[in-house]
Amino acid sequence: MQIQYFGHSAFAFISPKGSVLVDPYISGSPHMKGKAFPKALNVTHIILTHGHGDHVGDAVQIAQKHNAVIVAIPELAALMKQKGANTLACALGGAVKFPWGEMRFVQAIHSSAYENKYAGVAAGVILQMEGHTVYHAGDTALFGDMALIGRLYKPEIALLPIGGHFTMDITEALEAAKMLQPRTVIPMHYNTFPVIQTDPAEYKETAERETASKVKIMQPLEIFEI
Repeated sequence: MQIQYFGHSAFAFISPKGSVLVDPYISGSPHMKGKAFPKALNVTHIILTHGHGDHVGDAVQIAQKHNAVIVAIPELAALMKQKGANTLACALGGAVKFPWGEMRFVQAIHSSAYENKYAGVAAGVILQMEGHTVYHAGDTALFGDMALIGRLYKPEIALLPIGGHFTMDITEALEAAKMLQPRTVIPMHYNTFPVIQTDPAEYKETAERETASKVKIMQPLEIFEI
């Protein structure tokens, strides 16, 4: 299994049985300026944590180009369907199975709207692929049930926002790592806009000193092999 980063909160999870994009904010992202989306990436599914433009991003265009399915909370899935995408609506709760593995939406504390229309609740994602479990927290504030997520799903890797203002900051993301207890934390949702400027190296130093987790700071287009 491989994880490829595209900046902000956009990731691809790659396996022989299918590749999944989460929150594909790519063409408009400052992190991807001058960089191209990999032509060889065979996208089968696109998971959206919520409806904001810096997370929906290029979802419809990529879905149409690759004949991929957009997986989202029902209200957001309906809005994506109106745009001409193939969709699968899922709510918070039970696992949904795919050829590459399974996913489920879990709680996130955030808002969700798309083109000024209500887009349901925001969510995090538990992704299970090739025997590995990853938690993509989406846009969220810190909440105590992250400890429950850690206990139930035991994610090896947690993708946590650290930029503050709209999401957790470094201090809250440190507490999230303590509750989740993943083997690896990958920081996300930072340094895209002026209000979410922060230093991931500071987070890495603090988290590795105060928890058993290692912090992997990824660069756009970098691939992390599990």
